[in-house]
Amino acid sequence: MDAITTTKGAVQDACLEALRRFYAAFSTGDAAELDHALTADWDEEPRNQGQEPGREPMKQFINGVRQALPDLTIEIKEVVFGGEKAAVRAEMRGTHSKDFFGVAATGKPYAIRLHEFHAFEGSQIAYTWHMEDWFGFLNQIGAWPVAPEGDEK
Repeated sequence: MDAITTTKGAVQDACLEALRRFYAAFSTGDAAELDHALTADWDEEPRNQGQEPGREPMKQFINGVRQALPDLTIEIKEVVFGGEKAAVRAEMRGTHSKDFFGVAATGKPYAIRLHEFHAFEGSQIAYTWHMEDWFGFLNQIGAWPVAPEGDEK
């Protein structure tokens, strides 16, 4: 194996570890994992409402999500690397056991898909583009489709 292949493998391994830590922070609630996974000025698109860029605001977001969905887990299904970026296909599971998205707890399980792209600076994630299947979440917990007003049964 030549030096280029070895270096590329080592960089990808370090980036994969950052991805594991990023998703583990959601699964375990250990937001300190973000200190290793994200750059201090990390940013995302779309940003959560009212959230500023940076690792610290994301830690607060994770704490809030874990309060609303305490048994949430995220499993990485596939990672594809290209240059200094990675595409991730993952699945988020849990139980809608507390109010979330303004919907009262239903006790129903959910499993939704995540499709995300991450850009790296060194071995840390610097930017994330994400798409979660929140309509699927709402459908699985019985909050979607919404009945038209006056059409309650």
